[in-house]
Amino acid sequence: MGELLRAGFARLWRAPVFWLGVAFMAAWGGMVCYSAWDGSRNNMVVYFMGDLCRYHCIAAVFLPAVFCALFLGTEYEHGVIRNKLVAGKSRSAVYLSGLVVSLTACFIMIAAYFLPVVCVGHFFTEGLGIAPGMLALIIAGELLMVAALCALCVLGSMLISRKALLAVTLLLVTLAGLAVGANLEGRLEEPEFNHVVMMNEEGELAESDRENPSYLRGREREVYQFAADFLPTGQALLYNFDMVVHPVRMCLYSLLIFLASTAGGLAAFRRKDLK
Repeated sequence: MGELLRAGFARLWRAPVFWLGVAFMAAWGGMVCYSAWDGSRNNMVVYFMGDLCRYHCIAAVFLPAVFCALFLGTEYEHGVIRNKLVAGKSRSAVYLSGLVVSLTACFIMIAAYFLPVVCVGHFFTEGLGIAPGMLALIIAGELLMVAALCALCVLGSMLISRKALLAVTLLLVTLAGLAVGANLEGRLEEPEFNHVVMMNEEGELAESDRENPSYLRGREREVYQFAADFLPTGQALLYNFDMVVHPVRMCLYSLLIFLASTAGGLAAFRRKDLK
């Protein structure tokens, strides 16, 4: 497996999709810093470093899909995977080396976002705005979320041999996941009461709070919260909009998805007919 990793990383450092991803995330971090600086200067908005550390999550959702589709998808197209197996490498080693390289690439892209945030953000933010331990837990959860997405995308990349079909599938599934996550987040954000202003019989304006029928209660709210906490795309939105309720649970869910998809992908790849 060592030879596969060396070859994979040597190819990674020459891959345009990797460096484009690094440049995109670094630019995203710079744009976030500029927006926060401009807002704090002109609108008297107070920003904290903890805020800047979560604004990459929605963009990060697309990194595994795009990278795996273009990087791993090329190996099928050019017969690289078949050549590795002919050279005597095991299917497990081929799968795991692809996962390690992809995971490393995605983490480096995430680090590119944090580079301008860490270097510039402290000049116009008012401290962390969150306990250091909690911030570390949130960042760990964000990385585990990306790892879970990466494992799912590697699974798809190793099972779908057509590059174009792979790219379309991964992007559509990612978009669908974000749509589901947005719906879950929207329902969880519904207020318990609606503030109503109406005119009474005397012609005066009267204000009152009325119960919101769309507010989730009891078991139904627990189901929606579980789905948002469990789905990586739901987690991305919760992190991005600072709606995290169960940070430890979300980390465990991401770890479970990572392990389950890796185990399932290994089992399926061993049985796949590569022709």
